[in-house]
Amino acid sequence: MLSRRSFLAASSGMFMSSLLARVDLKPVPYPLNLDHLIVGCRDLDQGIAYIEKFSGYRAELGGSHPGRGTRNALLNLGHQCYLEILAPDPAQPQLAWHKEILLLTEPELIGFALRQKDLDKFAQLLREHGVECTGPTPGSRTRPDGQTYRWQTLVLADDRHGNLPFFIDWAADSPHPASDAPGGCLLTEFVSVPPFLPLPPPPGATKTKTNDAVTSQKHAKIVGKNGVFALTTRPVSVESWVMP
Repeated sequence: MLSRRSFLAASSGMFMSSLLARVDLKPVPYPLNLDHLIVGCRDLDQGIAYIEKFSGYRAELGGSHPGRGTRNALLNLGHQCYLEILAPDPAQPQLAWHKEILLLTEPELIGFALRQKDLDKFAQLLREHGVECTGPTPGSRTRPDGQTYRWQTLVLADDRHGNLPFFIDWAADSPHPASDAPGGCLLTEFVSVPPFLPLPPPPGATKTKTNDAVTSQKHAKIVGKNGVFALTTRPVSVESWVMP
């Protein structure tokens, strides 16, 4: 969800990893292994225009995801990170990924990716702690100019409406989309408010508990040509790990 609230100035602070922190630590402004944010929309052209209104920059068409039924446009967020605007691809017969975008009334933050090496080993770690996931699964996308990107992803069975990440490992011979994505935006903050379930789990934790009385959502604060704007996920009940 894209907030219509404007801010007078961007927040600042030290960039450091948050998802590897224990749940009792104060959230920090930026996970170092954050790869990209995903804003979902029902129509790509409308999504591009919507983000341009707030950022002052126009995202560039990135290409289609074969077999997934989606296509995207990209905008640079600095720090080797980018914003992906994701929409159904009219050239593909079926939407197999992020089906919730068909129900959106306006663009919304629906997910985010963290860079993670050795996805097979990481998947095993998550499953040992009862976290259901799918993958690693290979993926690719070819830009209109012929440049091809290749990667593997590990996707959680339940990402809590984009409040938990999926994990990506780019092929060694593949360029990274942020290397030449257009725009001059800068992501200055990306945190859960209040703090949400970290992954991987703390040592010894094997199950979670849910507090339905408190909700949490991801907040991204971005500096653009037109000032500072915010992206947020849908709020969900707070989850935390049960410690031994």
